[in-house]
Amino acid sequence: MSDLVRAIRGLLAYTMWADRQLLDAVAEVPHEELTRPTGSSFGSVLATMAHILGAEQLWLSRFLGVPLQRVPGIEDFPTTELLRASFEDYWPQLEFFLAALTEEEIARDFSWTNTRGESHSVPLRQALLHLVNHSTYHRGQVVSQLRQLGRPAPSTDLVHWRGSV
Repeated sequence: MSDLVRAIRGLLAYTMWADRQLLDAVAEVPHEELTRPTGSSFGSVLATMAHILGAEQLWLSRFLGVPLQRVPGIEDFPTTELLRASFEDYWPQLEFFLAALTEEEIARDFSWTNTRGESHSVPLRQALLHLVNHSTYHRGQVVSQLRQLGRPAPSTDLVHWRGSV
């Protein structure tokens, strides 16, 4: 296995680990605080977490060739229990996809049409790295939102993950 395949698999494993860290943190917060407006991109902690999952699901569906028509969001995951259950359903699918990644696969061109009907094409590795980066960005927002609420927030920096990238 090439270093690039190993690195991409590692970054996606890190993404799952970091998502779990935040899920554990938000499980300790009352629902009314999770849905309180915080002024961020998606309005609340729960809505931002729902966006993270929805976007990850959307990208995986594209990688698998069965794209979703919209990004799932807070209306699909209105509680932390449903959010966690949906993440737990999603992770094995991502792990299965990762196990099948090869050097040839990540080098191939990957094309998709976004939710606005715009077509794009990049090497698959670039789209995979986008998934990681996008989730990292929004997890940072959740950490800030939790702190605004006076709640403890986990450190989800890559250097705190126990894997090797």
